Amino acid sequence: MNNEHIERTMNFIVQQQARTTEILTRATEVVAQTAEAITQLANSTHAGFADTHAGFADVNAKINALVEAQIRNEESVARTEANVARTDQSLRNLIAEFDRERRKRRNGK
Repeated sequence: MNNEHIERTMNFIVQQQARTTEILTRATEVVAQTAEAITQLANSTHAGFADTHAGFADVNAKINALVEAQIRNEESVARTEANVARTDQSLRNLIAEFDRERRKRRNGK
């Protein structure tokens, strides 16, 4: 592996890690928005639909849909975190390989 190839690979990994971090940040925002929506629905249910069975059924269906969306978001966040960990390990491995190559060249091998 020459230095140019190592540098391109390192840049690629860093870019991938940045994209993964952006995705994780967005997923976290979506989770927070979902939680906010659930809270608003719960408050609305209590205030406006306490006496109507149909209102509860409608709100319960919406809450169930939001809970399912929350679960999917959490699964997505978990996958993203796993991707970040793999990218981080790949970067560490690449840096270690780069350091080994640099030491070899410094020692004239």
